Amino acid sequence: MKILFCGTAAAEAWPALFCACAACQRARALGGKDVRSRAAYMLDSRVRVDFGPDSNLHHHRYGLAYERLEHLLVTHSHADHWFPMDLQYRRPGFSVVPETPLHVWGNEKVEAAFVAVNGEDWSLYALEFHRIAPWQPIDLGEGLTATPVLAAHDRSEECVNYRLEQAGRVALLGHDTGWYDEPTWEFLSQRPLNLVALDCTYGPRDHRRGHLGCEGVVAARDEFAKRGALAPDAQVIATHFSHNGGWLHEELERFFAPHGILVAYDGLKMPL
Repeated sequence: MKILFCGTAAAEAWPALFCACAACQRARALGGKDVRSRAAYMLDSRVRVDFGPDSNLHHHRYGLAYERLEHLLVTHSHADHWFPMDLQYRRPGFSVVPETPLHVWGNEKVEAAFVAVNGEDWSLYALEFHRIAPWQPIDLGEGLTATPVLAAHDRSEECVNYRLEQAGRVALLGHDTGWYDEPTWEFLSQRPLNLVALDCTYGPRDHRRGHLGCEGVVAARDEFAKRGALAPDAQVIATHFSHNGGWLHEELERFFAPHGILVAYDGLKMPL
C-alpha cells in the first residue's frame, strides 16, 4: 500500500488566504514544496483520510478517481478536515457515482456536521455513515484495518488519529494532536510502527497543547521508541504545518535532518 500525502498544511493552508506575513510571501515566491494545501491522505485508490475544502484540488492535482473510493475516514469535525458540503455533489444530477455506497467513518460531530448541510438521508448521496469507537478496528477490506486512537486536540469532541495495518506493516497518521494522553500512549506501546506521521503545526515553537511543534515531534519519536512502539526500520515524518510557525521547507529539513526525521510536502508518496 502507498500513502499519498495530498496536503500537509494546517487549517489556513500555506500561503494562507489573505495573509501578507513574511512566511506566506516567501512561500508564494518559492513555490514548490513550500506551497501546502490542507492535510489529507490517500491510501492507494480505495481509502481517503479526511475530506477538507482542498479535496477537489487534490482530485485534479494527483489524478485521483474519487468514484473508486470505498472508505472515507474522518479524524474530527473541523472544517479543514471535514467539509461535507462538497458531498452534496454526489446527488443524481450532479454526479454519476457507483451504486455501492461510499462508507464514511467518524464521530458524533462529524455526523452532525453532515446532517446540518445535507440532511439526514445519507443514501441520497450514495453514502453510508458509521460511528467510530476509539480502539475498535475497522475492517476496510483487502487485509487493511484502521483503528481510531484518541488524539489530544479539541476536547469538545472525540478527535482521533488512525493506526493503519496491512500485511504486518503498520502506520500511524498522527496529525492534529498535541502530546497524547496516557491511554493513547498505553494503547500504542509495544506495537511497533513502520511509519509515523506527526503533527508539526507550531514549527519552531515548543508548544504541545492541541498540536505539536518541531521539538514535540522529536520528543514524541523518542517516546514511541522508549515504549517499544517503533520498528527498527521506522520512518518518522513531520507534517501539518502552519505559516505561523514561520519555517519553510528547507528550514524544517535543516532542523529535522540530524534527527533522521523527514519533512512531508504535498505529493509525498510513502510505501507502508
